[in-house]
Amino acid sequence: MNKLLNIWLLAAVFALVACGDEHLVDKDSNVLRQFAFAGPDGYNTEIANRFAPLEDVFVEQGQTLRFYAGYSIGGLIYTDETLQPYYNGILWKIGESTFNLNSFRYTFNEPGVMDGSLETTDTYGDTLRSTFKIYVNTPNSISLDFPYNGYNQAEPTDDQSLPLRWTVSGIDPWETSRCEVYLSYDPDSVWISPLGAIDCNSEGTLMGSLVEDFDSVAQKAIDLNDSSFTLYWGTKMQVTSISGRQYRDSTEIFHFSTKILNETSTIKIPLVYDRYRDNSILQTVAYLIANNGDTLETLTGDRISNTLVAKVKPQLGLKVLVKETYRREYASESLIVDVPAYTVLTTDTIVLKDNVAPQISSYHDTIGAAEDVEFLLFDDGSGINESRLSVIVDFDTIQPTYSNPVLSFHTRCFGRCKIEFLGEDNARNKVSDVHWYIENMSSYRVITGPFPNREY
Repeated sequence: MNKLLNIWLLAAVFALVACGDEHLVDKDSNVLRQFAFAGPDGYNTEIANRFAPLEDVFVEQGQTLRFYAGYSIGGLIYTDETLQPYYNGILWKIGESTFNLNSFRYTFNEPGVMDGSLETTDTYGDTLRSTFKIYVNTPNSISLDFPYNGYNQAEPTDDQSLPLRWTVSGIDPWETSRCEVYLSYDPDSVWISPLGAIDCNSEGTLMGSLVEDFDSVAQKAIDLNDSSFTLYWGTKMQVTSISGRQYRDSTEIFHFSTKILNETSTIKIPLVYDRYRDNSILQTVAYLIANNGDTLETLTGDRISNTLVAKVKPQLGLKVLVKETYRREYASESLIVDVPAYTVLTTDTIVLKDNVAPQISSYHDTIGAAEDVEFLLFDDGSGINESRLSVIVDFDTIQPTYSNPVLSFHTRCFGRCKIEFLGEDNARNKVSDVHWYIENMSSYRVITGPFPNREY
């Protein structure tokens, strides 16, 4: 995440004080004074009278500033050419770059500390010199490392020390950091109150029994003889610069689970149907098959997105085979997993996909001369996308009527016409690339086909 910026502090910190001796310009004791200013790109020359000069500048990596040379003789400070008759030359140095302009833009692409200076030669050959430091802040970020998301080997009751690790970046030498650790049984309550705070460059540790360390309401929900429980955690980082600015970032919320206390493990199987738009009933059946071929468990579900749960003995090579009872075009690859002891194992999500094209056939071989033409369009998967259906009779495109599974349209074919169908199901499987012929026999019409479409 980008650092949070306080716009008013940002504007106030961008003026630089002149260092060095004051020099007489003429014999009646008028003194030419020099100032170096910097402000967000877009400010005008009024910057000299709106902000007090300061010695250090703090900017963000990638930020652009406009620098101004300011001069005065016992009164207002001018950043234009009003007092140019009183000096002969200007030289700015920003890091390794030099400029001889009253005003210029500079973009700070590299983090770190840079030296800056402004030197002016007055009409008597004397040199006025201003020096300053520019601190270019690196964007901060923090991400969780361990326990990694889905870790399931935490000890629930024994005294233990579970390390909490994260990776931080962008903390510059002129900045200090503070990290707060948050932990909860409820993913929606993680950020309510922190467990504690430490330096972000250190790591935290959960000490003692995880069960005893949490509230009694959560403990009552846990059967310690045959269960595991899940904790959700995250970290917030606060970085403070010597300029007084503060930047904040936070991690994603990770979860980890405790071991189960007996020899039974729990397997969780997330399932989802890809591109399913119909409202018809689903029935998912998942078979848990041991590596010797025995079916250990049969699980069922009836939702587009679901997680099936079962308790199994620890084993290697457990096969998960999923089938759909009603929408048989939906299928998935089988999944092979190893189930460790004392764990809650969440498998990869099984995605059931419809990869079968809709099937079409003529409803009648013979119809009356004035009757609508009817075909049967069937899809046993994601369902027909009616907005994509059209019929081409010779060179005319017709919008048909579809009432599952009957597709009908009217055409005035006086001879022999070619019929083609364009369409797809909700899973984007296209209708078969075939065609029919309809032939007018005076008092009735004959439909023949299908014939494959071939390109020559």
